[in-house]
Amino acid sequence: MRKLPDWLNQEQVTLEASKSHHYLQMNLQTLRHFLGKMKQTTPAFKAKTSSWMRLVSFLILAILITTAHHPIQLWLIGILLLMHIAMLPGEVLLHLFKVLFKVLLISTIVILPSILFQGFQNGGLFLLRAGMIVLNISLFLATTTSVQLVEALRQLRVPKTFVQTIDITLKYGYILGKHLQQQIECVQLRTVGQKVNLNLFGSLLGLLYLSTKHHTKEVYEAMILRGYGMDTKRKEAFHWKKEDVFFLLELVALTTFTTLLG
Repeated sequence: MRKLPDWLNQEQVTLEASKSHHYLQMNLQTLRHFLGKMKQTTPAFKAKTSSWMRLVSFLILAILITTAHHPIQLWLIGILLLMHIAMLPGEVLLHLFKVLFKVLLISTIVILPSILFQGFQNGGLFLLRAGMIVLNISLFLATTTSVQLVEALRQLRVPKTFVQTIDITLKYGYILGKHLQQQIECVQLRTVGQKVNLNLFGSLLGLLYLSTKHHTKEVYEAMILRGYGMDTKRKEAFHWKKEDVFFLLELVALTTFTTLLG
């Protein structure tokens, strides 16, 4: 019976990933998660209302939250928010409350001197506003994708230049994110078992800037050659759903009550 070669019998120490590699992996996971959200064409919760109504609701609630000065006003707005948030899937709710806890914790640390010297009343209102703003943003992001946002802006007859700027920014942001992901993956593969100098991130940002400059020029030239935005008029049909009517009545009632209480 033949013996195994000596090199197979030798124990080899497995190289452990350095802290810098863990840091690269964390950034890569965060970037992948962010790009997945940007690429998402269907929302986490498919709302029955129109996209333009969700945008209007988001803006009205944001204004009411920031201008409310009485706890009862915020309490009424919070009830409406929680009614709609309760319909979201469990995974979305779990992520929402994690973000809410972090925001409230950071806000508490920031305004702690004000709470100690002036009492909890003003600080409590600030924390309540901060939490409700997070809930409002999370509800909008869970029910509306970037594609639906652009569609809603077109339905509301927002100026074409503004809509095109947002549309191009969202699409180009995804392309830049993919470039940055590829660069981080290349660094990760080329430095296996080695310590990565964190100054390398400066070089990555420089390469990303050069890629941005190059691709921006190409996109601009392609838009000019294709006559993009010169005579084209793209309009989204403005239509109502029965759910929009009920949602609008909710907003009108909420705005009326909060105005009277103020």
